[in-house]
Amino acid sequence: MAKGSVRKKGKKWYARFYIEDESGRKVQKEFVGTESKSETEALLRKAIADYEEKKFVAKSENITVGMLLDLWVEEELKPGNLSNGTVMSYQGTVNRIKQHPIGNRKLKTVTADHLQAYIDFLSFGGTNPDGTTAKALSKGYLRLFSAVLQGAFRFAVFPKRLITFNPMQYVVWRGKKEEYELFSDEDGETASTPTLSYEQYQRLEDFLKKKNNPALLPIQIAYYTGLRIGDAYGKIRLKLEQIQ
Repeated sequence: MAKGSVRKKGKKWYARFYIEDESGRKVQKEFVGTESKSETEALLRKAIADYEEKKFVAKSENITVGMLLDLWVEEELKPGNLSNGTVMSYQGTVNRIKQHPIGNRKLKTVTADHLQAYIDFLSFGGTNPDGTTAKALSKGYLRLFSAVLQGAFRFAVFPKRLITFNPMQYVVWRGKKEEYELFSDEDGETASTPTLSYEQYQRLEDFLKKKNNPALLPIQIAYYTGLRIGDAYGKIRLKLEQIQ
């Protein structure tokens, strides 16, 4: 049974009691009460009862992947500096992962093989637990799932210390063979893709500068790095989100 006490600071009474964190250490939890000692003591008794009943912090051996994802969302994702759109996308991905059986697996039992099998399932499609057919996800969606799982398992290692290593670091994307043949002709030959000459690029650059077109920067990055324009734009957006 947790024990607590009240003390007065200024006109207000404060209540405090000790709870166990994920590692089993005692951590003091304090909250402000009212100007009445008896009312604050009543609030303290209720807080202790809630703690004992709900066990604010689950024991690490009982935490599932789904519970970890919820912790990650509340303690790292939401307080972070990502845009609202990115946060919503990650939350939607979290809900999708929790619907899969891997979401109910105990965190301490999850291996790289389990995660690899899940990523392969997302990459190639297969049969859902309810018997329906799941289609393969696009690369964009796969990046979302990978980012969420990487972030959550890294969070589980530190600062939460729920596990000692991140199994997601051993997971790879296994691309379909067909993906490398998307631009082949009927005979299997890959046609050469025409590119802009430097003179053409300069004319395009001058035109965009005159129009003050926002596409100028991603096109400049794409031309000099070999990235696709969409990828260049994505990197710019990610960088802007990081510095906001």
